[in-house]
Amino acid sequence: MNARRVALAALSLAALGAFAAAHPGCAKPARPPGVRARFGVFFGGDVQEREELPLILDRSRQTHGIRIDFDQPPTTPLRVAWEIEKPGTSRDGGGGLVDYGEVRTREGATTLDIPLSFRAGDKPGAWKVRVRLEDKLLLERGFQVVAGTSETLPAVE
Repeated sequence: MNARRVALAALSLAALGAFAAAHPGCAKPARPPGVRARFGVFFGGDVQEREELPLILDRSRQTHGIRIDFDQPPTTPLRVAWEIEKPGTSRDGGGGLVDYGEVRTREGATTLDIPLSFRAGDKPGAWKVRVRLEDKLLLERGFQVVAGTSETLPAVE
């Protein structure tokens, strides 16, 4: 009886593996090993990953963006593509807008910073960031942009 259960369990696992292989959409996207992407506010040499970012246009008061860390530095330049989904403006009927860009990593560098900034006309609301390395999804997450005030972050002197 025990051998029968073991055989049945082995067949079940094989069937499950075959199903997963035949349906790759069920799997999470493969991320390159040894790579980490973060999005947030650059502050004190680090990236503070926040759920909310104040809408501050003055880059001397707030700098935000994407940081990619590599366990091993790339030996060749790699393509990094990013996009930011944001609420539209009243001029375009309120539809969503997308900012995007592409950069290359530097050979031998273990960190890549991609500074971003808010623009006049950007609106508070739900935003989303996506980062890809050579077409592999590294980061996808939503965040809230909230109305900024002069008291939100300390002034840079």
